[in-house]
Amino acid sequence: MNQQTIFYRKIAYAVAILAMLLVLYYLGFPSIKDPRDPTQILPGGVLARFKGADADAALLSELQLGEIDPASETIRLVSLGMRGFAAQILWQEANEYKMKKDWTKLSATLQQLAKVEPHFINVWRFQAWNLSYNVSAEFDDYRERYRWVIKGIRFLQNGIQFNKREPMLVWDTGWFIAQKIGRADEKKQFRQLFRQDPDFHSPETSGEERDNWLVGKRWFRRAEEMVDRGADLRRVTPVLFYSHAPMCQMNYADNLEADGTFGKMAKSAFQQASLEWKQYGDRQIPTYEPGKTIRLNDVEPLREEAAALVKRLEAMEPGLREKIREERRQNLSKLEREALETPFEKRTDKQHELAYKAQQQLHVTHEQLARRLPERFRSEALAMARKADQLEQQAAEIERSREIVNFVYWRRHAQVEQS
Repeated sequence: MNQQTIFYRKIAYAVAILAMLLVLYYLGFPSIKDPRDPTQILPGGVLARFKGADADAALLSELQLGEIDPASETIRLVSLGMRGFAAQILWQEANEYKMKKDWTKLSATLQQLAKVEPHFINVWRFQAWNLSYNVSAEFDDYRERYRWVIKGIRFLQNGIQFNKREPMLVWDTGWFIAQKIGRADEKKQFRQLFRQDPDFHSPETSGEERDNWLVGKRWFRRAEEMVDRGADLRRVTPVLFYSHAPMCQMNYADNLEADGTFGKMAKSAFQQASLEWKQYGDRQIPTYEPGKTIRLNDVEPLREEAAALVKRLEAMEPGLREKIREERRQNLSKLEREALETPFEKRTDKQHELAYKAQQQLHVTHEQLARRLPERFRSEALAMARKADQLEQQAAEIERSREIVNFVYWRRHAQVEQS
């Protein structure tokens, strides 16, 4: 092979590579803001224009290269489609700046990281938490700590602009405003600073509407509306997700009294809390079983309906359930009877085990009771027994969900505080 042939091949390879780069550029060049008119989006390549058919997506540029530090090596990686590597480099840099306590460079790096991966919500969630919870704790002055808490909140809000269908960023914003500001050791100072913060409140907003718990509640409600319209709740438990807005009202009312505000204003706040807690209990909440929902307020009606069926069932032959139970008691062993007769606190470990087994044997189910009834009642009795079992099971399932949010306690708390 002579030198001329080698030269021609190199030329051919170079032309082929250039052609492929042009094709890739034509297909994948991202849409960006028009530098002459920031309200307009330049269409970009074929893929970007295809995505732009969605009105919401058209408003969101995948990448705004002009906002990435041109001196950074990440711009070269992103330009070649190596976004993952660029994000990894920036993530490492952010951790290094945090360790060095170089907060200025940390903020700048986080902004670049967000531009590289604007639709990866864990970037926004993790780094916002980092700013509001971890970095803020590094400062002694509560004003400086508050400033970094707000930086984290602003970081989340920036992420919302790039992820308008993502409810968890909206939910996180509510959490930071309500819980971080309202539960911090310096919550008294934080809450006061937040009320006075002109960046969060318009001049016409009333004093109470500036309270962090009420502002947080509005963000939680906004997240709820997004989920109700079909947005993905991801892995968050629905019963917890929907509890935070009414709990914000509850915490607002509690904090009024903690701050020394009683009388009509506090009573009105608890009345609103009670109303919102009831509305929460009446909400159809999705479960992990596809298509199935529950209502937390349904426990008492379900149990009442089940109790009415059981009462009718037992009235078909009064005393039959106790008769069956006594028959089974006679079949217990001597040790099992002794274990049952021994006071609970005086039982040995073995007696606890025997007593538990004995109680299981003595339990008469509704279906077992129905099957012992006379033939003329049996068909109707079995139907009632199965219905009662179903209702009791539904009530028990809902009760477990209520325990997650301490539902009964907070319902009673709001009622008592109104008196």
